[in-house]
Amino acid sequence: MFSEKKAVLILLLVISFSLKSEAQLSPGQYLEEAPLGTWNIFGIESGSALGCGFCQLTEAYSGTVGLTNPALLSYLPKANLTFNLGFSQTQLFKYWLVNTGVLTTSGNLFFRSLQINFINFSYRFWGWNVALIFARTENYSRPHLTYQDYYNGIVTHQLDISQAGQLKNYAFSLSRRLNSKLSLGISFIWLDGQIQRNLEESWPSDQVVMIDQRYQKISGFYPLIGLTYRISSRLKTGLSFIPPYHKKVQGQSLLAYRSPSGNTNIEIKGEAFDQIKMPAIISLGMSYSLEKNLDIMLETTYFGWNRYLYSYFGEPRSEKFRQVIRLGSGLEYRTTFRFFGRNWDSPYYFGVMIDPQPMTDIKSTYYYLTFGFGLGNKYLNLSLSTAIGMEKGSGRNLKNQKISLTLDLHMPQILRRQK
Repeated sequence: MFSEKKAVLILLLVISFSLKSEAQLSPGQYLEEAPLGTWNIFGIESGSALGCGFCQLTEAYSGTVGLTNPALLSYLPKANLTFNLGFSQTQLFKYWLVNTGVLTTSGNLFFRSLQINFINFSYRFWGWNVALIFARTENYSRPHLTYQDYYNGIVTHQLDISQAGQLKNYAFSLSRRLNSKLSLGISFIWLDGQIQRNLEESWPSDQVVMIDQRYQKISGFYPLIGLTYRISSRLKTGLSFIPPYHKKVQGQSLLAYRSPSGNTNIEIKGEAFDQIKMPAIISLGMSYSLEKNLDIMLETTYFGWNRYLYSYFGEPRSEKFRQVIRLGSGLEYRTTFRFFGRNWDSPYYFGVMIDPQPMTDIKSTYYYLTFGFGLGNKYLNLSLSTAIGMEKGSGRNLKNQKISLTLDLHMPQILRRQK
């Protein structure tokens, strides 16, 4: 039988482990607050941008530019409505208690997500473009795992771990063309997110349950400044800048031991007010028209992760990060055809991207191949692309895949057609 004295001792060990596990464990890329897929999150890639090697600074493909280079909003139709459906499939191996000394798996684990991750409406009046944006930019969820011990076909011991969370962005953007070559834009972005992490260990035959729960509420604000400059009819450049900023994290914790048969219920609750110091992000891109219907794009994005700081429930993190530069390149080939008495555009996309991760203990890098296509006319644009990433450096050959399906509706044309 499970003794009360043993339970209290285990609870004390759980408390000690919970307070120090963040510093002791070495989960590599997947610390608790790490986004799925990559640390280097920069807006939401539309189908067109994803297909062109994540390039999104010089071409006004979609309303998603409001989170990468708001100056490009000036080149969208007068009224534009954007929806983006995103799918991601991420492989993980080490995170939290999984493959870090407590639970061991025989191979890599998968987490899949499908959701509408971007909605935008922009409108131009008196030379100004104004946009309202909602986006889900980061996913903190992990594969849910359950471990069980059996004796004579009966569960004697069970360990259940789970983590879920996401970060939502609410943005207001302004942009304006200053002349025929130069456009400026700024987005004001508010953050709202949460991370819920649960560990439950139980001995069903003894009706004993031990719980470790952590909940964190994330908030913050940052500006995004962008510009685009047309050097010539063939060459365009784009620049974006996000200054360093802070995320506020309000945490709540619960450590509990419950034994109905022993009339025991021990609970230890805690609160913490932490901060995450986020690094500056600078992105520079260019596009060049090789032919009338063929463009090439190059982009580089700097993430100053060496200045990243995070206190977790009052204790500073010990992990050290390095600054990284992400490189992307893409091609767009445009074709046109006539169907049902209407002219249609059908672009095709191809690209590559190199995405080094900021951890210093493991030099991990993702290498992406991207491709896709689009279809559009004066009323709408539809684009669909995928990015397939292969990771090197961790020793696990992790994979990451993204799919974006983007629909842009050009509202004035649609309304005129209805009339």
